[in-house]
Amino acid sequence: MQDVDVGTIVPSTRDLLQAITTRRRNLALLGLISSESPAEEAARLADLNVSAFVAAEPGQALALAARATRTVPSLCLDALRGGEGNERQALLAARQHGADGVCIDAGLPLDAWDRLAKVARSMRMLPLASAADAAGVEAAVKAGARAILLRAGSAGAVLELAARAPRGVTLVGQVEGADADAIRALAGKVDAAVVPPSVHAAAGFAELVAEVDP
Repeated sequence: MQDVDVGTIVPSTRDLLQAITTRRRNLALLGLISSESPAEEAARLADLNVSAFVAAEPGQALALAARATRTVPSLCLDALRGGEGNERQALLAARQHGADGVCIDAGLPLDAWDRLAKVARSMRMLPLASAADAAGVEAAVKAGARAILLRAGSAGAVLELAARAPRGVTLVGQVEGADADAIRALAGKVDAAVVPPSVHAAAGFAELVAEVDP
């Protein structure tokens, strides 16, 4: 990973937690930015009132999306794993590219998760625990994560994981290959949902926003 100039990093000023916490009263939509035309895509999504942008990893797509607006926060999905010695650099890179939140693997040992979460918070980024199974949700809760990214292959599987989390924890659902119906199925059960380009670029997305996040 390329070295990051710490002196160029400015702490986040956009509150991702506030943007994605809905207390399940509505479903905040988080638009996943593609690498083809990230700035234009971010501007379009901002006009459609999405709650946040999402990028798969630190890089140009994240940076251009983050610069497209001063108000919409950005989340970096790249789940960090311990034991490789470059986790802090990865977090610094995420912030340098404009992330206001970053996902950290809930399966890490508790001390490692806590250490990385503290690094994220030192830059005012929100650390989300990334969980793909029941053990991951349990570990995220034990770690005291304020927000959890629930990853699964279906809306039903995401909802099963959501049922294992305390009500006060902010939950973001990510369904692999999600369509509009999968997004709708998460409403009222999680706070927010990651929306892939196949959904937010399709006709009718504005109506979906109005339906689940009026």
